[in-house]
Amino acid sequence: MLEIQLQQLWSDKRLPFHAFHLINGTPLEIYQTGNWNKSGSGPDFQCAKIRFDQLTWFGSIEFHLKSSDWYKHHHHTDLAYENVILHVVYEYDQPVYVHQRLLPTLELKSYLSGEFEFPTKYKWKTTQKIHCRQRIGDFPIEFKQMQHRAIKERINRKYAQEYNLNQESFDAYSIISKAFGTKNNSLSFELLTHQIPLHFHFKFSEEEIRMLVLNNVQGWKGRNLQLNKTLYARIASWTRFIKWYYMKIKCDDSVFSWTDGFIQANIKSNMLQNNLLINAKTYIDLHTHREQRKQHSGILPTMKYLKSLPAESNHISSIWKSIGITSKNALESQANLEIYQQFCTAKKCLNCCVGQQITKS
Repeated sequence: MLEIQLQQLWSDKRLPFHAFHLINGTPLEIYQTGNWNKSGSGPDFQCAKIRFDQLTWFGSIEFHLKSSDWYKHHHHTDLAYENVILHVVYEYDQPVYVHQRLLPTLELKSYLSGEFEFPTKYKWKTTQKIHCRQRIGDFPIEFKQMQHRAIKERINRKYAQEYNLNQESFDAYSIISKAFGTKNNSLSFELLTHQIPLHFHFKFSEEEIRMLVLNNVQGWKGRNLQLNKTLYARIASWTRFIKWYYMKIKCDDSVFSWTDGFIQANIKSNMLQNNLLINAKTYIDLHTHREQRKQHSGILPTMKYLKSLPAESNHISSIWKSIGITSKNALESQANLEIYQQFCTAKKCLNCCVGQQITKS
């Protein structure tokens, strides 16, 4: 049994939802199962609606084979999981706490019997895989070549997305904001830059900015439509960081540490800090380099910087790890992400250095 199979049974509604009780015996009603998040980052189901103890809850649902996996996967240190309202597990072997609050848990083991017995034959949705996984280990040189090619393509592609060729401008406000949203809410934070122009951060207080967001929920279009405590905290950090960053720019402080900005904005999540460095600072520095040195692409210093950052840990990195390839730093994890998204899932094996070598052998 796999965790993703439990998620599919939930998504397909092939479970006795009418009979659910929490681990403590409390009846549980599922009004909305939520949207299945297959992005590889964040809780498994989002925008769910449940009811127990005469209270209705909106938020995310996380799945595990065992409840103790919550701690094994380090969700207790990840702010993205603070809005989880229900923990669905096959086996309950340990209580889980979020901010000293016992996380409501549903154990499926007792429900997978009789009519709802775990199906041995089922049309399971298969996860995209790396097609050359059986032979990729035989071509380490070609894989390194592919990583080198992929990271350069990724850097140029992502930079081009942020650079307005017509106006010859680079929107740092937008790229920082999207990085604040991480994978699940990048669109939401991008929309906030339209709802709240840059000068608003200096015209209004942090509380007034928060009220602008509250008064215009139509602008919040991300996966997590319920603006919860965690997202409010993220918005507050976003406002503080934007103010800090542009004050540094205004003072013409060309050398400043983003770590100071993280402290000023109360950003404690290592995941969020790393995401901002990889997906925002990297490209802002690249733009600065290209502006100062018109004849240089800036690719090599950008690659060197990414090599100094920790590798990301997500669903795609887990797929690579399952075939024996572990990223040592952000340069490798970003390269592997590009290979997987642009070549493996698109089945462009003949455009890949490894695939080309396999066809020759």
